[in-house]
Amino acid sequence: MPHSYNKNSFQVGGSNFSNPLLCLYCSLVVLELSIKDHFHQSGSWKTGHRIIDWLTNDLCETSLGSQLDSKLSALYCTHRDGTEVNVDANRYPDIRYLRHETDFPGKSTDTQLQEALEIIKDIRTSLISKGINL
Repeated sequence: MPHSYNKNSFQVGGSNFSNPLLCLYCSLVVLELSIKDHFHQSGSWKTGHRIIDWLTNDLCETSLGSQLDSKLSALYCTHRDGTEVNVDANRYPDIRYLRHETDFPGKSTDTQLQEALEIIKDIRTSLISKGINL
């Protein structure tokens, strides 16, 4: 049950924009769907958005998973109750509520978003070498 259409849509959409938040979000969606498809082909299905757990515990990408965790957790977002919190890397959709420095001085920056994107590039390269279709 590959999600080829969905992955392609988010890859194309994310790569066609210069906005680092949009690129990061789209890249995380593609990563999540690719990992879920990989596990589904093996007879299981992963629920949720726990990319960090899957990378570190299931795919033996401990270093890259930790690096992505660190980069995502350094970002600020608005919590459900309206307070400021750091992004929970295993619930990456929270970045939809990013507190960017242009709206919230001293908070998440484009540089931080770019750094997270760089880690995702490394993760993609590693997973592709393991035969995971991204």
